[in-house]
Amino acid sequence: MTPSLAAWLLVLASHQPSMPATATATATVAEAPTLAAFRGNWGGEGIAFGRPARATLAIGPADDGGMALAYRLVVEREPAIAYSAHADYRIDAKGRVRGRWSDSRGQMRPVTGILTSEGLSTHWGSADVEIGRSTYMLHSDDGLTVTDSVLQHDGSWRVFATLRYRKNP
Repeated sequence: MTPSLAAWLLVLASHQPSMPATATATATVAEAPTLAAFRGNWGGEGIAFGRPARATLAIGPADDGGMALAYRLVVEREPAIAYSAHADYRIDAKGRVRGRWSDSRGQMRPVTGILTSEGLSTHWGSADVEIGRSTYMLHSDDGLTVTDSVLQHDGSWRVFATLRYRKNP
């Protein structure tokens, strides 16, 4: 170490604030991300496949410690569309989500996603069938907006459903 570098380090060390002998350092322990804010029974309305739609979401704890989601969608007008699905999600300490979605059409899709302060964003499906994404955005008025999109051949996303939910008491 050169003499000037040693002198500089000595000056810096002498100007550091000292902690009282009784003070102890405490580490901040971050809480693991959780999907608890999404739990509950939700009823919603919006547009699906270009038509008025109603939907319900029942979100609660799964047997394996993850989150279970039951979804029902009814698209109004003729011909009516009735669709239902069930999903199980697990979340890790970094907010990454993994799960499986199965629906009333007999399809099962893997789900991956991320939980952020803005909400939950998931990608689902596979290239041999279709790839989609769903975003779940919680609002300060206890509402929830879910937007579903499907990946197009040109790389763009086409929104096929946007529903605004309210938590049922």
